Amino acid sequence: MAEELEVKLVSPNRFYPTRRAHQAALVVEYASPEKAPVYHDRLYASIWEDQRDIEDPEVLAELAADLSVPPGLIERVVSNDELWPAVLSSMERAHEWGATGTPSWVIDNKLLVPGLQDDAFFDRVIERLTAIKMSEQNPE
Repeated sequence: MAEELEVKLVSPNRFYPTRRAHQAALVVEYASPEKAPVYHDRLYASIWEDQRDIEDPEVLAELAADLSVPPGLIERVVSNDELWPAVLSSMERAHEWGATGTPSWVIDNKLLVPGLQDDAFFDRVIERLTAIKMSEQNPE
């Protein structure tokens, strides 16, 4: 599938935990929100292309070095687990929705779609939700 999507994917020799990477991503999302997608792409590449240790505070900071994140912030936050409660809260909300794995999609704050789905499936879901919303707005 990676080849079909033209995404580079190298099976890692070792899977690292993501506890610190999740916290680093939150730092970037707060400190430099417009650059968060860039950081997420770099995290992906670190795991699936370069096989870097995404639990290493220095690696996580290096990935954000040019993204308007104050120097030393990522290392401090991830070394002290300062945002771990926020990550746990996000996970709890996901579990409340019924998300138990990735990918999981929440559409219009009404519907959880688990797993990988094709575009046609999402087109049908969006059409159906749009019809429901229209009928709620214009009851006959």
